[in-house]
Amino acid sequence: MYWEVIRLSWRALWERKGRTIGAIIGVVIAFTALSYALLLGQTFKDAVSDYFTKNFQLDSLYVTGAQFTDADVNVLRTIPGVAHAVPIAAARGLAKAPGQQQPVAVTIYGVSPAYAALIIPETALYEGTLALGGGLALVGYYVAFDRSTGERRLDPGAPLTIQMGRRTASVQASAVLASGAVGVLDTLRGVVVDIALFRQLVGSDTYNFVLVRVKDTALLEQVAADIRAYFPSADVISPLAVLQTFESFFTSFQLFLGLIAGVSTVITALWLYDTMSISVVHRTKEIGVMRALGYKRRHIMILFLAEALLIAAMGIALGAAALIPLAHAGLPTPGQTSSSLRPAFHPPFAVQSLELNPVIMAAAAALVIAVNLAGAVLPAYRASRINIVAALRYE
Repeated sequence: MYWEVIRLSWRALWERKGRTIGAIIGVVIAFTALSYALLLGQTFKDAVSDYFTKNFQLDSLYVTGAQFTDADVNVLRTIPGVAHAVPIAAARGLAKAPGQQQPVAVTIYGVSPAYAALIIPETALYEGTLALGGGLALVGYYVAFDRSTGERRLDPGAPLTIQMGRRTASVQASAVLASGAVGVLDTLRGVVVDIALFRQLVGSDTYNFVLVRVKDTALLEQVAADIRAYFPSADVISPLAVLQTFESFFTSFQLFLGLIAGVSTVITALWLYDTMSISVVHRTKEIGVMRALGYKRRHIMILFLAEALLIAAMGIALGAAALIPLAHAGLPTPGQTSSSLRPAFHPPFAVQSLELNPVIMAAAAALVIAVNLAGAVLPAYRASRINIVAALRYE
């Protein structure tokens, strides 16, 4: 009996093709808009999480806001839960590649070669090898490439002159850093040198910040509290906490987009309610005949609900098919360039296509089906309550 009711629902849909096609188009728009909005928010959220995971040590704390000595660094290393404390010195300077007429302003960092791998992940290297000491340096992206023209200034292995005040030194580029900031280092306009060379140029033995690596991310808050107790004037920054803040923001952003896109789903449900209400009126006599033939009230209600479900299912199937080319159509990424002189610059959090998350698409489909069924419930209920005698007399 139930399969017969569903078959009758299918036939009834195509007896009024115009309204059925209109309702299906409405569902396609509603499902596509809702899914696209939710997927867009999730894609940006995943991009931020991926960027932080690759470029920041999430088990680390950045201690800044003061000048630190070697004794201060040793104090940080004695705090329970601390695995490493890496001091970093920084100062403004100039850098000039061979053949370059004017030097460029840079931030020069001094790091112990033994700790280079702890503060600069492999993803931060555009080309070359991670090597410091012996006159080697890591150069920023816009030190190696001209920002205006994209022309390459130097390759790994080429000499570079750095200057701080009246003091200069010649180093050899061991690697070019990738675009984007990594932790507290500026990989666009930074030059990383051995701490010994840095001190020769600056004439100071203090550090601007310290990277503290902890043994377990669960200890981050406790270690941060201990650092503040030893250094009340210092700022302690947790990349993990920053990531969690970003994720919270993008979750709210995703819900906001979903709420706006959800308006189309409500409109579709209202359209379906109107369609079903008209259908009930036009099929009053048909309903009376069905009741006279032995169909129960629940069968009549299922008849109309099945129509709504079939419309929603067809609309969702077409919408899912439309999402595939939309997802791969790409999203505009500001800052990209097609210059043949250098690779395209990809800013942080760049998103080039949507990620088709099946869980989000299933959730959007479930919501669209639920809202459309809700729009059909009242007309279906009214149809099931029609009096048999009055229905058979209806003209």
